[in-house]
Amino acid sequence: MSNKPDNVFKINQRIVVIVPGKDGFAEQYHSRIEDITANSMSIAMPMSKGYPVMLQRGEVFFGRTVVNGLAFEFTSSLLSRELTPLPIWVIAAPYNIKKFQQRAFVRVDVALPVQIMNMEGDQVVETPVIQAITKDISGGGAQIATSHKWALGTKLMVTIDYPEIGPLTLKTEVVRLEQPQPDRTLFWVGIKFLEITEKDRSNIIRFIFKKQLEQRRKGLE
Repeated sequence: MSNKPDNVFKINQRIVVIVPGKDGFAEQYHSRIEDITANSMSIAMPMSKGYPVMLQRGEVFFGRTVVNGLAFEFTSSLLSRELTPLPIWVIAAPYNIKKFQQRAFVRVDVALPVQIMNMEGDQVVETPVIQAITKDISGGGAQIATSHKWALGTKLMVTIDYPEIGPLTLKTEVVRLEQPQPDRTLFWVGIKFLEITEKDRSNIIRFIFKKQLEQRRKGLE
């Protein structure tokens, strides 16, 4: 399938609009394509608890849609809002249309400070805390850059300090280990979050969407 707009977008197709929320995190809203022209597209006005989602004219956002089982993401911007005959957003013709794999959780590259403590069974071992940094994170785990390595299946207590959320300490399991440069003592350790609450996972995912939006906008500057 070509990634041209006329091959991806159709009238009545459902899409997800991702915009900055009031608290700085990115928020997702469902919408539907109402009309398509050569240079623009009309979509049902995204709503939040019965109220229109506010976005400034010219502001960039990104969205997602699924076509024949394939997931696409795209970039656009708001051209205008109309209330009659139907409340709609008129948006610029989508661009930067790319297929992406629908993983269990979206992943984003970001460097955040990490503290790692070894475990024996369900107990934290009283050893020096290992300082590291994230390479990327998702709602289900993270990849950490560190000079230490562990066997697959090892349990670790990991604290990641998220901006605007604060530090989250979670029990994790090592699920992947890479050494990107054989001549350097540097390892990429993939960990899976264990026993995470839905509140914490939701906060992490919202943070990830915000970072994605920031990175997308920086790429347009």
